[in-house]
Amino acid sequence: MSALIATVRYVLLTAYRDRLALVILAAQLTVLAGSELVATAALSENIAVGLVTAGAMMRAVMVLGLITFVSFHARRMEETREIEVILTRPISRPAFVLAYFAAYSGLALLLALPAGLLLGAGYGSWTAGLAEWQASLMLESLVLVALSLFCALSLGSATASVMAASGLYLMCRLGAYFRAISEQHTGMLDHPAADKVARLAIEIVSALLPRLDLFGQGSWLVYGPGGGWGLGTLAAQTLVTVAVLLLATIRDVNARRF
Repeated sequence: MSALIATVRYVLLTAYRDRLALVILAAQLTVLAGSELVATAALSENIAVGLVTAGAMMRAVMVLGLITFVSFHARRMEETREIEVILTRPISRPAFVLAYFAAYSGLALLLALPAGLLLGAGYGSWTAGLAEWQASLMLESLVLVALSLFCALSLGSATASVMAASGLYLMCRLGAYFRAISEQHTGMLDHPAADKVARLAIEIVSALLPRLDLFGQGSWLVYGPGGGWGLGTLAAQTLVTVAVLLLATIRDVNARRF
């Protein structure tokens, strides 16, 4: 347990040196200021337009920041052989992966927290919808960390890790679109057999991918909680998705030689 705690502390210390929190906070403040300009230019529903715009952009900042940081940070620790140093301690490889995830998750939760605080302070909108949006954003950050860590430790390039994690995240965000395609009655392709295969493939993809499009919905900021899955279901989906990604990461780390 002491080795696990020491590893978490070490990863957090190296993460602190990259000043990621300051960069994302500065980006979120810039987004908040920009959204207020957009709100003043709107013809009607100024506050609603500003809230939805700021929420979407803050979410994008968090996603891009987490994926980039985890991918490059994990790859750098492998290239500088810091991972080998950590593994010389009395810590198993599964515990090592869990320590990495715990450290990055703690950082991700701290980065996701200011988004709701800034929205509430900037628009004076301390509502239950904002609380649900904030909670789902923090749950989504855990999925992002697990996804980015899996790509970073599985692929041989930080750039490839960022591209792969971003691509998978985008596919998860398009869950509603895939579901709509699979449920439409008109044929997607001219050939019936090809259309059936394509529809089956889309249904399989939409069933396997987590529905990240249901996290952090902009409608919550305007109309309050409700619509889509509740926080309990989102938390269950987060638990399952994170567990699967961590198991895949542990399997990959066990198969490699550091």
